[in-house]
Amino acid sequence: MKKNYFKPIAVFMLVVFITFAACVKLNDSFDTLRSGQVFSLSDKAKIYSLTGYRWDSNTKKYYFDIVVEDINQPLSLIYGFIPDDIYVNGSAVARSSDFNYSRFSSITIDSGWYDKKTNTVELEFYGKTNPYNQPVYLTTASGAATALPAYYMTFAFTLGITFIMSLYGLSLYFNKPSEKYIIWFSVYTGALTLWGLSSLLLDMDWSFIQPLVSHAYGWCALLDIVICFKIFDTRLPGKLNWILSRKGVITILLLWAAIETYLPKTFRDYYFLFFFSIAALVYACAKHKKGAWMLLVGHTTSLGMRLFLAVSPVKMTQVSYVLRVMRYSKLFNLPFAICCMFLINRLFAEKFSESEALAKQLEQTNQMLETKVSERTLALRNEQKQRNTFMMNIFHDLRTPLFVLKGCLERVNEIPGQLTHEFPVMKDRLDFIQHLVDDLFLMAKLEDKQVILETERVPLDELLSRVVQACAVVSEKKEVTLGYKIVNECVTWGDEFRLEQALQNLIVNAIYYTKPGGKVSVELKSADNNALISIADTGVGIAPEDLDKIFDRYYRVSGIDKHHSTGLGLSIAQEIIHQHQGDITVKSSLSVGTEFTLRLPVII
Repeated sequence: MKKNYFKPIAVFMLVVFITFAACVKLNDSFDTLRSGQVFSLSDKAKIYSLTGYRWDSNTKKYYFDIVVEDINQPLSLIYGFIPDDIYVNGSAVARSSDFNYSRFSSITIDSGWYDKKTNTVELEFYGKTNPYNQPVYLTTASGAATALPAYYMTFAFTLGITFIMSLYGLSLYFNKPSEKYIIWFSVYTGALTLWGLSSLLLDMDWSFIQPLVSHAYGWCALLDIVICFKIFDTRLPGKLNWILSRKGVITILLLWAAIETYLPKTFRDYYFLFFFSIAALVYACAKHKKGAWMLLVGHTTSLGMRLFLAVSPVKMTQVSYVLRVMRYSKLFNLPFAICCMFLINRLFAEKFSESEALAKQLEQTNQMLETKVSERTLALRNEQKQRNTFMMNIFHDLRTPLFVLKGCLERVNEIPGQLTHEFPVMKDRLDFIQHLVDDLFLMAKLEDKQVILETERVPLDELLSRVVQACAVVSEKKEVTLGYKIVNECVTWGDEFRLEQALQNLIVNAIYYTKPGGKVSVELKSADNNALISIADTGVGIAPEDLDKIFDRYYRVSGIDKHHSTGLGLSIAQEIIHQHQGDITVKSSLSVGTEFTLRLPVII
C-alpha cells in the first residue's frame, strides 16, 4: 500500500520543482531597474521591476529614484495592489485600495516632476515595509499602452474560459443529473468566475455584492478540495463524510466566510488548503482512479506557480510583470480547471462508448432473438405440418382396416357361409389396429417421460440372441438371411423389456426394407466403455435428404413400397435408447444398404 502512495507523492514533488524552476527562469528573464540607475531607452517595450529601494532613517520612509537621460521622454508607472500611497513632490500619484487585488493601473510621469539638475524623479512610499515585492513597474508610455491591454485581454480570456466551463458543467448536469460531480465542477468554475470578477464588482457601489465577492478566493480554495473528492467519488471515514454532502459543503462555506471576516487581510493567502486537494488526488492515484494522474499534474502545476509568488517575498525576489499578470488574471487556476474538464469529457466519452457497445450488443441480441423466433416459428410450422401429416397417416391407416372390416361384415351378412373365409382377414386387420394404437400410446408416453423404466443388469449378448431368434421367423418368411455375431459380451443398466422392443423394431425394419435374397447382419462389440450394436442390411438404402427425417413419427422413406407396419418403430426405438443414455446413428447408400449403430453405456 505504501508503494502505491510513493509514486504519486514523487510525481507531485517533481512537478512542483519543475513548475517552480520554470517560474524562476521566466522571472529572471525580465530586467530590473535599481534606484538611481539611469533608465535606458534601448527597448521601449521593456517593463522593469523596481529594486534597490532607498531607506531614509530620518523620515522613516522608502524612496526610489527614477533617473532619465531625457525628461521629455514619456514614461509610465504601472502598479497593481499597493498597501500604501506613492507620493511625488508631496502629492499622491498612486492610491492604495482595500479591495483591488487584481487590477493594474498606470500613471504617466510628468516632465514637471523631474529635478532639472539631476533628471530625477523621487518616488516616496508611505509605509515602513520595504516595497521591494510590491507590483510597481516602470516602462515607456508606449510600453504601458501595450502592457495594460495585454493584461486585460488575458483577464478577459481567463474570465471567459471559467464562465464557459461553468455553463458547460451546468448543461451536462441538466442532461445527466445522475453524475453528481458535474454540478460541483460547475459550482467550482462559477466560483472562479466570481473571484475573477471581484476586481470589477468591488469598485461598484453595490453593498450586497462586496461581502460575496470578498470571500470568493476562500470559497474557491474550499471547492477545490470538494471537487477533488467528488470527481473520484472518494469518501471520508464515518460521519465525517457528511462534510462532502451538499448541506455539509454549504455549511463549511458559510462558516469559512464568517471566520474570514475576522481574519486580517494579510492572512488571506490560504495556500495550505490546496495541500488537502493534493492529498485527495494522491489518494485517488494510489487507488488507481481514472484520470487521477492528469488532475494531480494539473493541480500541482497551478500550485507550483502559486508557491513561487508565495516564496518570492522570503527570497527578496522581485516578481516580473508577466507573472503578476498571470496571477491577477487568475491564469494560475486554468491548468487544474482544464484538466477537470478533460477528465469529465473522458468519463462521458467512456460512458458513450459503453452505451454504444451496449446498443450494439442489444442490436445483436435482438437480431439473435429475431433469428431464434424465426427459426422457432419455422420449427413450429414444421411440427404442425408433421403433426397434420401424422394425423392424416393415422386416419388413413385406421380407415383402411375399418373399411376392410366393414366390407367383410357386409359380405358375411349377405352370405353367412363366407365367415370362415373372411375371419382371418378380419383378425389380421384388428391385430393391425391394436398394434397401431399400442404404438401410438407408447410413443406418447415416451415423449412425455411417463414410461417408468426398470433399472437392472441387462446382458446385451443374451438379449440380442433372443431378439435375433424371434426375428428369424420374419426373415425366413421374407427370404432374407439374418446373421448374428458377438465380438464382446457386454452388460448395461436398463429396462430389458424396452431394450428388447427397440432392438426388435430396428431389426424388423431392416428386414422389411431388404429385398428377398438380401442379408441383414447384427453385431455386438464394445469400445470406450460403450456397447455398440450394429444392424446392417443390403436393402434399397435411404436417400441423403431422408436421413435426418427417418426417426420422425410416422415418416416413411420416399419411393419405397409401404410394408405391413405402423411407421412408428424407429421413433419408439430412438426414444427408448435416448432414455437409456444412449444414441442411434445411421449411414446409408442408395441401392447398397443401410447400417444403424446403437450406443449404450456398459457396466465396467
